[in-house]
Order: sequence, then C-alpha cells, then structure tokens
Amino acid sequence: MNVIFCKPELTMTELKVATVFLQECSELLSSYVPNVQYISTVFQMNQLLAQEASKNDIFVFFTSEKGEYTDTILKLIRKYNDAQSRIWAIAMEGNPECRRPPEPVTGKQSFDVASRKENRNPLKNNIKAIAQLFARKIVAQTLSPLYRDEVLYFISHRRKDGERVAAKLADGLRLLTRERNVYRDVVNVKVGDDAQKDIDKHLAVSDVVIFLQTEEAQYSSYIIKELCYALVNDIPVLWIQIDNATYDRMEIRPGQGPVLSYRSEEFESQDRLEEIVDEVEDKCFQLIMNSSNQVYSYIEYLSEMRNAGKIKLINDSNSVLAYGIEYREKTRDLYDSGIRKHYIQCFGRNPREDDIQNFIDKVKRDNSYDKHDKLFLLSSHGRRDRSGQDLKVIEENYDDYLMNLENISGIKRQQRNKRIIFSGAFPDCDEIYEASLLEALVVYSREIIKDGYTLVFGAHPTFQKLIFDIGSLYASDVKYSIEMHMDKAYIDQYDIEELQENCTLILADGLQEMRENMICKEKGEMLICLGGKIKPDKSQQGVDIEVNLAKKVNIPVALVGTVGGRSSEYAFEKLTEGDWLDLNPWEESLNEALFYNMNHRLMIKRLLNILE
Repeated sequence: MNVIFCKPELTMTELKVATVFLQECSELLSSYVPNVQYISTVFQMNQLLAQEASKNDIFVFFTSEKGEYTDTILKLIRKYNDAQSRIWAIAMEGNPECRRPPEPVTGKQSFDVASRKENRNPLKNNIKAIAQLFARKIVAQTLSPLYRDEVLYFISHRRKDGERVAAKLADGLRLLTRERNVYRDVVNVKVGDDAQKDIDKHLAVSDVVIFLQTEEAQYSSYIIKELCYALVNDIPVLWIQIDNATYDRMEIRPGQGPVLSYRSEEFESQDRLEEIVDEVEDKCFQLIMNSSNQVYSYIEYLSEMRNAGKIKLINDSNSVLAYGIEYREKTRDLYDSGIRKHYIQCFGRNPREDDIQNFIDKVKRDNSYDKHDKLFLLSSHGRRDRSGQDLKVIEENYDDYLMNLENISGIKRQQRNKRIIFSGAFPDCDEIYEASLLEALVVYSREIIKDGYTLVFGAHPTFQKLIFDIGSLYASDVKYSIEMHMDKAYIDQYDIEELQENCTLILADGLQEMRENMICKEKGEMLICLGGKIKPDKSQQGVDIEVNLAKKVNIPVALVGTVGGRSSEYAFEKLTEGDWLDLNPWEESLNEALFYNMNHRLMIKRLLNILE
C-alpha cells in the first residue's frame, strides 16, 4: 500500500495556503505512515506512469483553482482510477471549478477546505487543524486496525457542575470535526429510553472517553463506573481538569494527572472554544494511536516464534496487520499431517461489529476463509465467547492466542521457585468495582504464572475457578504454578481429586493455621491484596490479619486500591497518612499508583520488576 501525495505546484497557481496544508499533513503522516511519496515534478510523474498501480494505493492531489490540468497529471489520475485506487482530491477554494475534480473522477467528493472553514473564525489561521483532519483520514485508511475515522467520543462529566462545559465542548466537536460522533447523555438519550442502558451501550463502543474533571466529579459513582469500564477495556481516556478542580479523593484515576487543564469561562469564547476543540481532537488522536501501538509488541513476539522455527508467519501483503500462521500439531492420525493453518487480523483498538463483518466478507472474498482452519480477530480484549454464529471466526485476546501457540510448540515456562501470595475476596461493595477486580485477578494471576512464580492463595470459590482456568492456559506444571490453601472444615464442599489436579493443595486445621501456612511457613516474595470483605470489627478482616502476618515475616505488601473492598479502603488510609514504610520499602509513587491506576498490566509488571 502506497500513498502518493501530489504537491500543490502540479495543479495550482496560488500556493501559499496549500503549501502550509501539505506541510501539516506531512508532519503528522511522517509519525505514522512510512510509505508516503511526495510528487512535485513531471519527471516523478512520468516515473509513476511507468510503474504498476494498485487498488490498495491512495492517490492524493490538489484540485486546480480554475479547473485546468496538464496532460501528465490527467494521465496519472486516469492510471490510478483504472487500477481502482482510492483517489482523494483536496479543494482549497470554494468556487465550483475548484470543488469539482477532473474526469474521470468528477463524481468523487473532494475534501472541501473552504467548507471546513465556514464554521471557524475567518480571521484566524485554521489551516493547520483542517490539514490534520485530512491527514488522519489517510491514517485511518492505511492503518484501519489501529484507527478509524468515525471516532466516537464519549464525554464523561458531572451534571451538577460540568453540564455547561460538556455542552459547549460537544457542540464544538460536532461543528468542527464532522466525522466525529459525540455522545453526551443529556442529548443522546431519547425520551422513554433506559438512560443507563443507553449510556453503557455507547460507552462500550467508544474510541476515547473525554473525562471532564470538575470539583464534584470525584464524588460521582457514575463517573467512577465509566472510568472503570474504559480502563478495564483499554479505551483511552483524555483527562481534562476544569477550574483547577481537586482530585485527591478520586478512588480511580485514569492516569497520574490531567492531560489538559482549562477554566470554565474559556468555553464561553467562540474563538477560544475553537482552539480547545483542536487541542482536544489532537490529544484524542495521540491517545488512540499510543494505545494502538501495543499491537506491534505482539507481532514482534510472533516474529520471534517464527525465527525460532516454532511457526510459519506469512504476511498478507494485501491487508494491514494480517498474517497467515502455520504450525504442526502432534497427532496420532496417520491420515492427518497435523499442519494447522490460521489467519489472524491484528487490532490495536477494540474491533466493532462492523469490523467483524468486514473481516468475514474480506476473507471470503480473498478465498482466505476456505484455506485456513480458523480465522482470528485479535485484540487486547478479545473474548472467545463473542465469536458469533460463524464458529470458524473467533475473537480472541493476544495473550491467550500466543499462549496457545506456545503450548503447541512445547515452549516451557521457567520456574523461579519463588512464591507470590494473594490476599482478598470479592467484597460486598458497589458493582462498579466488580469488573475491575475480575480484570485485576485475571491479569495479575496470568503475569505471575507466566513469569515462573508460584501463585499462593486461600480457597475461595470464585477466585479459584478463575485462577485454575488461567493455570490451564499458562502453566506448564499447575502443581508448581498454583498453591492453594484450605481449612479442613470446608473439605466436604469440594471435589478434592479435582482440586489436586489443578493445584498443589495444602490443608490446615482452622483458618488461622491456613493463613500461617500461606504466609509464614515458607518464604514469600510479596503479598498482594485484592478486594476483601469490610467488617465492622477490623480485627476480623481477613486482609488485615494476613497483612499483619506478612509484616511479622518481612514480606512486602502491595495494596491494590482500584478493586473495591478492604484493599481499597486500606490503601486510602495509607495514602491519607502518607506513610507506607510499615508495608513495603518501595517508592511512594508506586504505592500511590497501586491505589488509583487501573492499568493492571502495568502495575503487576512494575511489581514483578522489583522482584527481578
């Protein structure tokens, strides 16, 4: 896929504004699109005429102010039109001759710069913002698994003191960025609809959440729920502070601090509002692309597996971030070669329903559907149970897919002979924390087991089911990787043989002995607290009891504060005191991040890095 960008001097006479437009496009594209070719001479055009054109190419040119074109540029336009390439015309002027592209692409809509200016202050130089909108269209076309042009902004705000700012920002975004959709509950929820159901539906498909942090926002359970969902599901969050509002009591934070900060009165000035919208648009784009960039680490790992001879990795040159994978599976069937073929489409963003359908249509059109045993849409939060009616097409997350390849390839996990202990349980708290606790439990367990540690915990019906499932995927030896402790009083409630198949089971006479066996009898590297019941009598709280045992044997304690329950309450108490030294010797910034940061992947990696 090539992007051919014709410079304005090939078609225009008034070059000043168009040159600025091109410069802005070039600056943005240079950060994301490697194969952009800028054409400025007849010699270069003749070279292109002598080369093959592809339907995957994008051909960009500026329309003439008077509708007059040289034969060479017309030949070039026809060449790419015949190849069924995407042809995009940029009209810098508002007159009909400029707005209308030449034959044979007269019927194609040009990118109308003049109309883009209509809703902006004519006395200000807006060409930079307009050029960036166009450049992002190219990014969306060339890197569609990472970015889509039809971005959905979800504005999270507290009506009590943020409604006016939210309304101004939403209206500005709709007016100045036509391709963007903006969701704000007051406007978008129809009369008679279930408001919360509608909010949840649109949040789930949002590309970025714009969090307007006013003074009252930190006290809203609805905002906490929205932030929780976004962070657990890898939806980027743009944190905008309004009027220097405090956030010291925010239980969940979408980062270390606000990305942008404004005064509420700034939104009342139309000129300033235009600037704010452009700044917000730019930051949202950067956040989306930074979030999507994680896809390349997974592709790099696949390349390492190929170089090690574990798999064949075949790049699909007709698609972006799509690959064929072949591997040999052990089989006893003499009539089965054991060769399995997968086709994978990698996403840096969470795919939407239309992405799934477009993927199915594409693989069937390209005959990839019949050539492969299974076809995968891979993303950070793919779910195997969301495959839909076509069982051959599977949505899957990267970690589980890669682990499956490793298991098939016979890659063995290292064993560090070091124990990491979990303390906690599902608390009796607001359901907004449930998703975060589940996510934390999955991510923490997965990374601990993958990294070769032994995960130690006390029997808990919900915890153990999840941990056993993770062990079955990520542990080469579950007896080594999972150590579960149980009070003998509960033994009649379980199938002991089944438990022993999934872990090393250690029984105790009473709850206190069980905790001592977990924490004190054998050296542990760390105690990680996740959730836990909150009780009127603190001396009866399991997390507190286990933390005190860890202190006695000098095991450092990590309090995860974004999952609700006692670990969150305990972390807030320590944060208020500003003294973590009785729990661990780590930097204050790490303990604070454990309190508010919902990037569980990042936090467990930081903890494991300490041990390493």
